[in-house]
Amino acid sequence: IPKRTRRTLASSSDESISRWMEERLQIDDDYWLFVLGLNNSGTSIIQRILTSHPRARGLPDEGQALTSVFARGNQYGVSRYWTVRLDVFRLTEEDDPAPGRRAKYDWLYYYEPRPGILVEKSPPNAIRGRWLQQNFQPSRFIAVTRHPYAVCEGIRRRIGLPIEQAAQHWLVGNELLLDDAEHMDRALLVRYEDFCERPQEQLRLMQDFLNLEEPFDHELLNQPLRIQNIDGKAQPIQNMNAKSIERLAQDENAAIDRVTAPLRERL
Repeated sequence: IPKRTRRTLASSSDESISRWMEERLQIDDDYWLFVLGLNNSGTSIIQRILTSHPRARGLPDEGQALTSVFARGNQYGVSRYWTVRLDVFRLTEEDDPAPGRRAKYDWLYYYEPRPGILVEKSPPNAIRGRWLQQNFQPSRFIAVTRHPYAVCEGIRRRIGLPIEQAAQHWLVGNELLLDDAEHMDRALLVRYEDFCERPQEQLRLMQDFLNLEEPFDHELLNQPLRIQNIDGKAQPIQNMNAKSIERLAQDENAAIDRVTAPLRERL
């Protein structure tokens, strides 16, 4: 969107802004689709596949990077372990709805102005599902979990966080994700491991959950995808857990087990 157009909209009346948003939203029989999951849980892979569907609309970056209304981990010195600041990052339906309208306004600059499902992914949304459901209607959610060994190793590798703190982040974030899912009308839980090992089966489950008449293009599953991974290079979908686990010492595995055991049993 040209900057001049943005300035004009910013100075417009609420009625004009609402009309512009409705024209670009074009939601009709579609809905918002939020991919929920912690950092290093495989949400980027699944978002990439989802936005490949002709009925989907995607963003050029994580939604949190395209609006100023949500706290960012680097603003608070908690990059990739923002669950230590639930006072800032946790939202439920009891919280202020105003940031929802502003986020829609900002994101609609980037979504294609056509009918289609609006896909969004930002890791801190893993603990904001109830708020998102309240303020983005209609909406559906795909929640992604991954084994804590791989998630914790990935967080430590990227920012040097002690392994026990990474494990605590996995525990708190996924506990809230699962608790929130019990309040959601339309939520599908996907395990990273299942998706990587049986992607065609998992895509069929997603297709049914999303009520998509046209199937996903399964050829994409065999193509190299340019996403962040432990090897740092584009490659077809595969379970990368083993490579992460190789980097962990026995005492580190034990520490992760000790912290995450209660939720691992629940999962």
